[in-house]
Amino acid sequence: MHAPDAPGHLICRIDGYTDLPPGKLANLVTYLEMTRPPPPGAAARPDLALVPTDTDLDAYRALYRRIGERWLWMGRLVLSDATLARTLADERLVSRTLIREGEAIGLAEILFASPEEAELCYFGLVPEAIGGGAGRWLMEAILAQAFARPIRRLVVHTCTFDHPGAVGFYVRSGFRPYKRAVEIHDDPRLSGVLPREAGADVWPVIEP
Repeated sequence: MHAPDAPGHLICRIDGYTDLPPGKLANLVTYLEMTRPPPPGAAARPDLALVPTDTDLDAYRALYRRIGERWLWMGRLVLSDATLARTLADERLVSRTLIREGEAIGLAEILFASPEEAELCYFGLVPEAIGGGAGRWLMEAILAQAFARPIRRLVVHTCTFDHPGAVGFYVRSGFRPYKRAVEIHDDPRLSGVLPREAGADVWPVIEP
């Protein structure tokens, strides 16, 4: 517990409500893990293909926005060109794009941070592709790539700033919830990282 006047810190009550400073957002994060992939079960999809992600920065950011703007994804958008280029070129990162009829409709990224553990750090579909089975196909394909290496554990986290079906989807995919956390961060719409209308129907912008 930090002192109330400690810069950059906020006391959160374990029970009850905690007021947020103006310009801040909070969400509940659920961490999940998988130690072995489930048996394949997705239907064959000859219309889908998984390809290495285009590392052209404009193309990457455009796909990232199409998938994540609704859910306030910002992690890659706040990076400079040089930092994003280094991130995508990191040999520990496997970034794959889901293609349907020549169009990019999904993104999945795995970071192999250690020889025995990896993180599914991004996974998502463009809004118009959700609900047609492409997500399940993409998950099975990326799990196969993850466990093709001798890892013992694959982790992922999702939060209340994500699709409301995300936790259920991960559990059905074979992940097991093991931890929760509260994340507090700046509202990316106030700084212009995301448009002010992004997600505003669920998480309205509150002016400082």
